[in-house]
This record gives sequence, structure tokens and C-alpha cells, in this order.
Amino acid sequence: MPGRTPSIPLAQFPAKAADLSAELTAYFSLLWLFVGIISVLVLLLCYLYFSMKKAQQMEEQNLAFSHLIIAGQEQERQRISRELHDTVLPEIRFSPAADKIREICADLMPPDFERFSFIDSLSGLMAKFGKKTGIECVLNIQEGLDLGGIKAVNQLHLYRMVQEALNNIEKHSGAQKAFLIARRQNRNILLCVSDDGAGLSPGIPQGGLGMRTMRQRAAIIGATFTVRSEKDNGFMVCIEVPEGDDQA
Repeated sequence: MPGRTPSIPLAQFPAKAADLSAELTAYFSLLWLFVGIISVLVLLLCYLYFSMKKAQQMEEQNLAFSHLIIAGQEQERQRISRELHDTVLPEIRFSPAADKIREICADLMPPDFERFSFIDSLSGLMAKFGKKTGIECVLNIQEGLDLGGIKAVNQLHLYRMVQEALNNIEKHSGAQKAFLIARRQNRNILLCVSDDGAGLSPGIPQGGLGMRTMRQRAAIIGATFTVRSEKDNGFMVCIEVPEGDDQA
């Protein structure tokens, strides 16, 4: 009769039911596999997120700890300088050691950036270093360079980093010349201290307390710190620090 739905013989019902059951089983197997994969991905993303969060927190804690240590070192420098100047120096002012004590006091005390510009302070530091060590100092400072856009506390960090780089040249390089480059690079200030000394062979650790302290200071002020060295081809330390609102 027209419009009548074809009937399925009763004998075929078990086979059809088995096929439907197999299809449903396969469907739910794929569904659970998909859910399992999504769950694993979600767990993995959560693990990565919390791992990165923990690493960031540890980095911030280490940075804060480094800041406290360096601030404490700076306070101790000033305390020792005052003690030497006020108690030791008066006792030996006519001794040959008096000039050495005055030199130590001057090195320990921070420069007065309110009276002298950062560039003038650097130039004075290089001149004093050359006179003390006999190493020829070559300055390449961009004309009109002004670090007024950098916080005074960050200028002190930069000054101490240059000071430490010069100490390394005096102690380890055997150099005849020391070089200082200071210039503006885009919105950053670039400082490079280098020498023509022995340098380091590839694979030799570029460590030591002074180098670690320089890296810590760079991290505190948000500066980029790089080291380049080749055996018999000198050693170079470069610090690139942002100005204005970009600085730490």
C-alpha cells in the first residue's frame, strides 16, 4: 500500500541491535578518548601555568633578596669609609699609608651626583684608575650625553658596575689599555668597559663574586648585561639600561 513503512523481519533484529550497540560502543570510546585527551591537556596547561607562576615568584624573591644584599653592602661601604676617615686617618695622617687610606675611603663612598654629573664621575673614575694602575684609559663618550633620565639610585648601580669592571681589569687582565664607551642607543643608555688583555678561552667560566654582583645589579635596574671575551683578545662588559618610564 502507498506510504507504508517497510518492515524489518524479526529475524534481523538481533543483528541490527548488535550493529547499533557496536556503533554506540565505538562512539562512546572515541568520546571518552577525546575527553581524556582534553583533560590531560588541561592538567598540563595548569601545571605549566603554576610552574611558571612559581618560577616568576622565585625570581622576584631572588631579585628582592639581591636588592637587600646590595643595599646592605652599600651601607657597609659607607660605614667603613666613615670609620676609616674619622678614626684611622687622624692617627696616621703623617704616615705613608695615609694616602692609601684616603684612596680607599674615596672608593667606598658613593659619588655625589648632585654636585657632579654621572659622566663627570665616570671620567674621574677612569682618570683615577689610570693614575693608580698605569693602564692607559681611552674614553669614547657621546657628546652631550646626559643620564638625567635615569634615577640616581640606578646611576649608582651603573657606577659600581663600571668600578667593578675596572677592578677586574686591574686584577686579572694584564692589559695595557682600558676602554670606556658611553652612548645613547634608541631609548637606552649603553655602557661598555673593555680591555686589550689576556681575555678568556672558550668554556672558561665567566664567574666570580664581582661578576655575579654586576649581574645582580643589572637585574635590579632592569638592564641587559652581556660579557664578551676571547683568549688574547681582551674582555668586554656591556650594560644597556632603559631611560624614563621603562627603567626599574
